[in-house]
Amino acid sequence: MPNLISVSSAPIAKLGDKKYYDLIGTLKVMKQVFQRSAVDGFELQLEPKWDSENPPLTDPELADWTRTPKYTTKEILALVRKEKLPILSVHSSRDIGNYLCSNQNRHIEKGKSGIHDSLFLATELGADVCVFHLWDTWKTEFNTNHLKKTLSQTATQYPKVKASVENIPTHVKGQTPFSLVKSFKNITLDLRWTALYNELNAFESITDRIANIHLRGTLKGEKWVLDQSSFSLYEALDTIKNKWKYQGLLTVEPEGGTTSPNFESFLKAMKSLRTQNT
Repeated sequence: MPNLISVSSAPIAKLGDKKYYDLIGTLKVMKQVFQRSAVDGFELQLEPKWDSENPPLTDPELADWTRTPKYTTKEILALVRKEKLPILSVHSSRDIGNYLCSNQNRHIEKGKSGIHDSLFLATELGADVCVFHLWDTWKTEFNTNHLKKTLSQTATQYPKVKASVENIPTHVKGQTPFSLVKSFKNITLDLRWTALYNELNAFESITDRIANIHLRGTLKGEKWVLDQSSFSLYEALDTIKNKWKYQGLLTVEPEGGTTSPNFESFLKAMKSLRTQNT
């Protein structure tokens, strides 16, 4: 059975010469992509720049934050619903893990609020998965059990959505992304991070808990390329699909130069994944 294939919303904004944090522009590009039958749906990526209270913690372009339009969760919901686009997953703000790993109570509470808002949005949009960066990648220590408990307390309120933790990098001594995520109920596997830590094969043992796989690659010609990796994106897809028998969601996260002139190449590259996914 073919897996559902989606694409992350923010990276494809460049296909329409839009900024990744331009929500209105991004929705227009998403509509164009969907009309060309390139995907089954989308992963809606929530941007830290949309937060009116605090500048982004994980985004270096702070100057843009002062000029970026701000949106509440309900405003985002209304805008996406208006376009009637299928949202298969929601990617919560990358700042949530940084807030949860803070030593300031107000930041921790903001992280908890972010979990709630993301799961609410995913539920209302009918998405099956909500992806979380649950820790600060630069922290050298944090309480994994506390993070797990924090996520679980809110996730139980939204039983229709899988609260999925991504295998993002870590600076905790003796830990790797796999060792951190393997204890969570639902997991999002990102190919870029498995390549960086050489951990792709490790995830075979927990395939039953993988809710979403990020096929993160650079568009080169009409194919996706996973740079600085011991395996290609297509080799990984073959392993995931045929060896692991994974039947869940596949989400493409384009890196680098997806610009307007490459729109047709982007469509062909997406279809190359579908050809292998039969």
